[in-house]
Amino acid sequence: MIDGKDVSARADQSILDAARENAIPIPTLCHLDGLSEAGACRLCLVELKGTPRLQPACVTLVEEGMEVTTQSPRLEKYRRMVVELLFAERNHVCSVCVSNNMCELQDMAKQLGVTHVRSLTATPACPWTPPTNASPWTTTAASYARVVFACAPRSKARTPGAFSDAVWTPT
Repeated sequence: MIDGKDVSARADQSILDAARENAIPIPTLCHLDGLSEAGACRLCLVELKGTPRLQPACVTLVEEGMEVTTQSPRLEKYRRMVVELLFAERNHVCSVCVSNNMCELQDMAKQLGVTHVRSLTATPACPWTPPTNASPWTTTAASYARVVFACAPRSKARTPGAFSDAVWTPT
């Protein structure tokens, strides 16, 4: 049963394949025809009745009596977090990408309500101030990371490694 709909599937089929055969959408980025399933993107997570953990639909085989939920607030939260983490890696510069506006990741972000911003400007109300012994203020990677970590809004990644590709110039 998938989302309350009785479906039939072969024993060697994944939940994702059974859902697709029955026109039940499950989002995915890493499942490509002709390639082996990896379960890497984690967007195809589904809830199984009686199991507390979310399971990737692309690598979980169907079983008799299985009850699968593909859409729920919990799943939407996890999928939104996965897409946000993909953008937090800072490897996706949509403005210069040849696939801009024709991209599955952008489509998924729009569908989930995820907005991504490429600039890293500190807000004027930033509570962090340079140490008093910094004269002149040095622009080391560590000091930049402290500024970003202290001044980044809570909705953005708050680890210094997430901003490794940014360039900071003193004003």
